Amino acid sequence: MLLYIFLMQYYLMEFDKLLLKRYVLDNSTRYNGIPNLESILGRIVIDNPELKKEIKELRKVLEKIISEVEEMKLEEQKEELEQLGGPIKKVHEEEKEMIPLLKVKHDFVVRFAPNPNGPLHLGNARQAVVNWLYRNIYKGTYILRYDDTDPKNKIPMKEAYKWILEDLEWLKIKPDKIYYSSKRLNIYYKYFRKLLELGKAYVCTCDREEFKKLREKSKPCPCRELSIRKQINRFEKMLNHNFKEGEAVGRIKTDLKDKNVSVRDWPALRIVDKPKHPLVKGKYVWPLLDFASAIDDHLMGVTHIIRGVDLQLSRNKQLYLYTYLRWKYPIIKLQGKFSVANAELSKTKMREGIENGIYTGYDDVRLPTIKSFRRRGYYPEALINMIKEIGPKIRDVTVSEEYIASFNRKLLDPLANRYFFVRDPVQIKVINPPKDTSVKLPLHPDYPDRGFRELKISSTFYISKEDFLNYRGKIVRLIGLYNIRLDRKAQFLGKQLLPYPKIQYVPEKGVDMKILLPDNTLARGLAEKDITKLKPKERIQLQRFGFVYLDVVRKDYIYGYYIHN
Repeated sequence: MLLYIFLMQYYLMEFDKLLLKRYVLDNSTRYNGIPNLESILGRIVIDNPELKKEIKELRKVLEKIISEVEEMKLEEQKEELEQLGGPIKKVHEEEKEMIPLLKVKHDFVVRFAPNPNGPLHLGNARQAVVNWLYRNIYKGTYILRYDDTDPKNKIPMKEAYKWILEDLEWLKIKPDKIYYSSKRLNIYYKYFRKLLELGKAYVCTCDREEFKKLREKSKPCPCRELSIRKQINRFEKMLNHNFKEGEAVGRIKTDLKDKNVSVRDWPALRIVDKPKHPLVKGKYVWPLLDFASAIDDHLMGVTHIIRGVDLQLSRNKQLYLYTYLRWKYPIIKLQGKFSVANAELSKTKMREGIENGIYTGYDDVRLPTIKSFRRRGYYPEALINMIKEIGPKIRDVTVSEEYIASFNRKLLDPLANRYFFVRDPVQIKVINPPKDTSVKLPLHPDYPDRGFRELKISSTFYISKEDFLNYRGKIVRLIGLYNIRLDRKAQFLGKQLLPYPKIQYVPEKGVDMKILLPDNTLARGLAEKDITKLKPKERIQLQRFGFVYLDVVRKDYIYGYYIHN
């Protein structure tokens, strides 16, 4: 055994010398010079399973290396990483092939265009991650474009711009370029004016219902055939706010007999009398999504668009515009609707729920936001791997909480040490127990070399109320100790290992612990003292309860978030 320990320590030392700093630098240079210990540790264990047994020592070594790397400038980190062999390729993790995209030749540019009316949720994350994965496969460019030109119905939030960047960074995404659609209004005006001059657009002042009736009959409205000069004059009146909201709309001319009614002379610009926008003031003419995104996709050089099937008519509309301006339309990849079972993916409804006091905020544990998954202690790799597994399928996809958890569990289970926690504790006293004053239990049953934690015991214990009610009067085994007939005054029945139900316990000197559950209720109980030696942001498994992400760790109190079972 001593020889084994010596060999493992020697192996770890050599491994450290050759690769650990490279792992740290690889992680740090990807994320603006800031290394993340948990991410690095998880990556090393995935690539080198034999080091799971040395996780404690590995953590100590990494902490020291990280402190050294944090003192280096980003350029210095990159230079040293290259000297050590460059970024590390995955070795043990099986790569799942993404569905190939058509007509990828030279330049490859994709965009992720979220509306900053809230932070990212899991549906947004799917779009963000799929585009990022393709960007990496084809060594292309990733554009983040804030789709923030609806200051009436989907009002942008000033803080959401920052939230989205934070969420993307957590998802290991670093945009190559960032644009704000709201700061490009003059560009949209320029191209609408050009379309007017070409006779391919017009300003409509018809009553909305009257226009709708004409469109359904494939008939033009009176505004359509007005002279180009009158159209431009009308557009100037729109820009000067001489027309009020609903009095004038900028439209793109299309085939009035198009089989899709919504494509017929679709609206490109509208007036908003009282726009509520955190970045733009004094503008009253705002582009609709199909017009703004069409202009931006061309000017930004987007070659491939991955969009939901609910937006497939956008191509039909935008093709008219691209034909008029003699532009080449990007390649489209459609993917089905994405939803999470029993969860809300509407930012508008989330916002209403927060304003009405239903949710505590966008990081409420009941919401499928990236903020919530971060708060609960999920690994970003879990969500990335899940999204990669699903891919950009054309069929609709609904995922369950358990399905999402399964990807996180693969990463978490080998890393999380085990501890005892009893919910709603009930005190019991064992009559005539052995004179043992302590018991040693493994930190992880699969990796005994990781070490043990020691519980100081007496004849008094706390067990969960559920176990007390289920097994009262029956024989059970206190894990790692002995057998008892369970009651308030429990009878000692020997140490022999027999097939009795096993229950966890906390010795008389436990510590108060609260755990926020996925339904936003609290589980209260007692935990073993050894947890107070840990640090916030560590992940543990409470045996027969679930995985927990620690938030507050004090000598007399512990608070954490339930991750999953």
